[in-house]
Amino acid sequence: MRRSHLVAAAATAVLFLVLAARRAQAQEWNPPSRQMPDMPESGELAGGWRGSAGAWLAGTGTALDQLRAAGEGARGGRARLVRFMGGTRPVAVWTDRNGDGKADMIEVYRGGALAFQLIDADYDGAANVLRVYNGGSLVREERL
Repeated sequence: MRRSHLVAAAATAVLFLVLAARRAQAQEWNPPSRQMPDMPESGELAGGWRGSAGAWLAGTGTALDQLRAAGEGARGGRARLVRFMGGTRPVAVWTDRNGDGKADMIEVYRGGALAFQLIDADYDGAANVLRVYNGGSLVREERL
């Protein structure tokens, strides 16, 4: 009887580790570049943005043809904030906080919850911070 308990406990532990590894793997996202993307022009948001933003939105779990984008606060023809939506949930949000036409912060969502933030903290056009979230809590912050 004792042996069957040990076998069951070992099997449960292995199952838990496999599921945890799969979940962690599914949660990963890697930006295609450290160079932050240009914010789309207001006129591009109707459909032309997919080509230029496609690499940044790949791996978000939503097909590009199912995404829609809405921009706010256009300055110089470029949106200052763009929400990429898959249905009613956000998939990604790009923000240009200093108005230079480049995204300074990219937030990636999974299941409607914030999963990643890529930040250009010094506004030089290159990302230097990646934050990883799980269930709304910061899990890890990496300096790039």
